[in-house]
Amino acid sequence: MSRLFGFVINDAQRVACALYPAREALVAESAPEGWGLASYQGGEVLLQRHPKPVAGPLDLYRFAREQRTDYLVGQVRDASTPAKLENTQPYRFRSWVFARSGAVQPGGAEVLEKVPDFLRRNIRGQDPAEGVFHLFLSFLHDSGRLDDPNIKMADAAAALASTLAIAEQKAGGVSAPANLVTTNGRILLAVRAGRPMWTRRVNGIADCPVCAEKAHEPARGDRRRISHEHVRAVLLVSDPAKTADLAMEEIPDRSIVGISRDLEQTVRPLSPL
Repeated sequence: MSRLFGFVINDAQRVACALYPAREALVAESAPEGWGLASYQGGEVLLQRHPKPVAGPLDLYRFAREQRTDYLVGQVRDASTPAKLENTQPYRFRSWVFARSGAVQPGGAEVLEKVPDFLRRNIRGQDPAEGVFHLFLSFLHDSGRLDDPNIKMADAAAALASTLAIAEQKAGGVSAPANLVTTNGRILLAVRAGRPMWTRRVNGIADCPVCAEKAHEPARGDRRRISHEHVRAVLLVSDPAKTADLAMEEIPDRSIVGISRDLEQTVRPLSPL
């Protein structure tokens, strides 16, 4: 069972607090092919990639809650390629990271012919998703925005839409169900294309159970009420384990979702097949 999520928060110290109410949505029934997590600290991308199988359910919240970051991307991989480190997502190039869940259009020679040599040499594995990622990077490169930290959301979304259009064209106009998440640590983009995707917003935390538990003093038997009214966050989850009672909203199919630095969310439709 694959699982994919992207997360943005305005306070890197409160990741555990903001994710806690939706933690059940981050549980994968199994992880026979491993998992990966990407985060940002001090402007650098940190990758945790584990290609080995995990027995039983995998709780991504358990790993995400330890992060001190404002952007997170996590993925539980499926069995589409051999379980090796180079086939384990998220993928990274410079400040950009990318992950997908579900099937993906071919990322072979016909797609990669549009990718510059310096990007093609960065491809390490056999996962078609890595080829699609580098096609996206090539569109950013062609527009002069590959290393632009202030890239506009509309420009990044246009590059991603062009990437998917080329991939679908090379696949004979057939859209394989696959959701995507990519970020450069300043904006985050997600695509829903054939698989469920849900979003959850956090606009302040009135009573944080994570911090209350840390502050609890059993000898006195009291429980302090701790608030984080300033915390704002957005969580996007593909194929969540649970959505009921989690205040989550479904993203329309064939949509690109953008989350800006100030956590403004935009949803725009993908071009029809």
